[in-house]
Amino acid sequence: MLLSLEQVAKTNWVGPYEKRTLVDVSLTLAPGDFVGVWGGHRSGKSTLLRVAAGLELPDSGVVRFDGRDLASLSRVQRGELRLGAIGLVRGEGPQSAEFDVADFVALPLLARHSRRIARRRAMDLLRRMEIVECHDVKWRSLSDTERALVSLAHGLVREPKLLLADDPTAGLDALQQEEVVRLLRAAAAETGVAILTTVSAMSALAGAHEAFTLGDGRLLPVAEPDRGGNVIDFPAGGEQRG
Repeated sequence: MLLSLEQVAKTNWVGPYEKRTLVDVSLTLAPGDFVGVWGGHRSGKSTLLRVAAGLELPDSGVVRFDGRDLASLSRVQRGELRLGAIGLVRGEGPQSAEFDVADFVALPLLARHSRRIARRRAMDLLRRMEIVECHDVKWRSLSDTERALVSLAHGLVREPKLLLADDPTAGLDALQQEEVVRLLRAAAAETGVAILTTVSAMSALAGAHEAFTLGDGRLLPVAEPDRGGNVIDFPAGGEQRG
């Protein structure tokens, strides 16, 4: 198992009040799994992903990645995981307004690769995400759907084993949600990356292998696993969208 959460509990402070954000949460992901979690505002979706990424440690319970208890690792070791094996996507654009899309997507590779190689790999991924036409566009000029896909490309470019996506379909209509979910499921099928995504619209769970709701701190299944049937091929070329 790549990621496992075992009876994880987490309490946070909301103003002067203590809130049980996660209560006995258990969840597992294997390579190639695409799992979605729906929850309302302040339901704990982002906390769930931060705990899964090792950004926060649970108050109780165990989070394991690739068999390693994240609590047993140092902060530096957990940070190294997030620089390689774990991708965390929060929909944030580049810090500099001067970055174009290709440079932003290539940025995580620059520590180990030349700019030329990093941009080439970024362009390849943008083609597979069907947004290569945006490669020289600045973040401020992108549509909401394009921003979601560029953020996901930024998280996928390092080829992580696990991708954690914090509500990538927020603010999108049903057709736009379907496009993002289709490409996420295709990425899981073709590359073997395990994907855990949170959503604020129940309709965005339609393409997930497994779906859950998160409310009052408790994670509950809402759909049976869909591990067979029609798996969408990850696009090999970048068709232009009209």
